[in-house]
Amino acid sequence: MRVREQFVSALAIGAIVVAVAVGAILYMQRGAHIDLPGGMTKVRTVSTGENDALALIDLKIANPSSYKFVVHNVTVVLEKKTGEQFPQEIVSRSDAERLFDALPDSGPYYPPLYTNVTLQPGATGVYTLVAQFNAPEKILQDRKRFLVQIDEIDGKSFEFSEK
Repeated sequence: MRVREQFVSALAIGAIVVAVAVGAILYMQRGAHIDLPGGMTKVRTVSTGENDALALIDLKIANPSSYKFVVHNVTVVLEKKTGEQFPQEIVSRSDAERLFDALPDSGPYYPPLYTNVTLQPGATGVYTLVAQFNAPEKILQDRKRFLVQIDEIDGKSFEFSEK
């Protein structure tokens, strides 16, 4: 029986050591993956002409990882009730800032999200996206939803949907 007790004791100690090692590895790797949780907080449409309109989308996102998230591209997709989708890249940072100044009644505005912006590790921010569509504002208002796709510089892609 003595050999059996030693074996069970050694097995238990080995299992504890392995569990501690696995736990330590998982703990050290907790921020090693890129994720971008968040969602749309507000969506507005503004007519800029008879057949042109802007979509102004406030997006709250977080970067819980231990690495910087560098935005490569942002696309806003208008999805009609029929299911048709119309993708549109966002307006540049400088143009968005000029639009914010020109349309103060459509605010409040947050900093624009744009290509090559860096989201710092552990940071959370609210951004305003501006997309211009060659369609009357009524079409934007009668949508099924807007989708926002954010592509990271290393290839990961994240999508946020209007509820």
